[in-house]
Amino acid sequence: MDARDSAVLGLVLASFFWALNGVSWKVFLGLGFSFIVIFWVSRLFKFLSVLFISYSRVRVHEPVKNGRELGIIFLNALFSVGTPFFFFLAILYTKVSNAYFLQYTMSAWVLLAAILFLGEKAGARKILSFLLTLAGILFIAKPEDILGLNAGVALALLSSFSYAGDIITARELRGYSYHTISVYTNAMQFLITTIMLPFFFPDISGLQGEPLGFVSLVVLGILLGIASDLYYQALHTLEASAASIIAHLELLFASVIAFLFFSETPTIFEFWGYALIFGASVIILFRKSDVANFERLLHLTDKL
Repeated sequence: MDARDSAVLGLVLASFFWALNGVSWKVFLGLGFSFIVIFWVSRLFKFLSVLFISYSRVRVHEPVKNGRELGIIFLNALFSVGTPFFFFLAILYTKVSNAYFLQYTMSAWVLLAAILFLGEKAGARKILSFLLTLAGILFIAKPEDILGLNAGVALALLSSFSYAGDIITARELRGYSYHTISVYTNAMQFLITTIMLPFFFPDISGLQGEPLGFVSLVVLGILLGIASDLYYQALHTLEASAASIIAHLELLFASVIAFLFFSETPTIFEFWGYALIFGASVIILFRKSDVANFERLLHLTDKL
């Protein structure tokens, strides 16, 4: 198995772990764990898992080269925290599958930014894919919910914006080994989580919850660490467009798991919304230049 095949297989496995993580949060909430406990414990053991994997393979990591790259590491960590943070809040107000498909409108926002900031031409295919995305959002959320600022829709879309930033900033750090980036960004993620979350969510109930539930939460964090290592490996090996397409398997895994755990089934309107968003993503992501050119956005600061 060559490096590319290994990266593809690893990203498929990471997508399954992410889907399991997203769906399981509702289970942990049902067991009495508070938001901050679920998020903080999973991030702690995610970081410890990444640290163990990394130092079992690479004893010495490259130092951060300059302030700009430290800033990119911080941005990547911030986006990496923001994506699950907004997603977690979104599933409190909408179905897990709805939140996932809205999160995966990320491709459309990448395309829009490429047009607005990089001078990409707004061709017929791009306009069609963007309109399909908007139509998909309307089918899932319903127009009256959009106008009423439905919390689940808004939070899931914020998660999608953060997800786009995560991929872009991670690709900007290809000068480092993926083990190094995984350690640095996950350490920064845990630091951000530890400092910021207590200000917004001071409730730490659940620490004396069901022991088996707490152990499961620890296992979840470890699986997230494994997924993080596989994710950064894939981004160093595959094109951003290819990685994004493969990561869409998370949608399938999450929909199946949500059905098995919560009997979630989409309405006919939600189903058409899913189909429109998925179709738009395929149209966008099969054009590699849309994602590759957007990666140059951060380089704009070098020219100012």
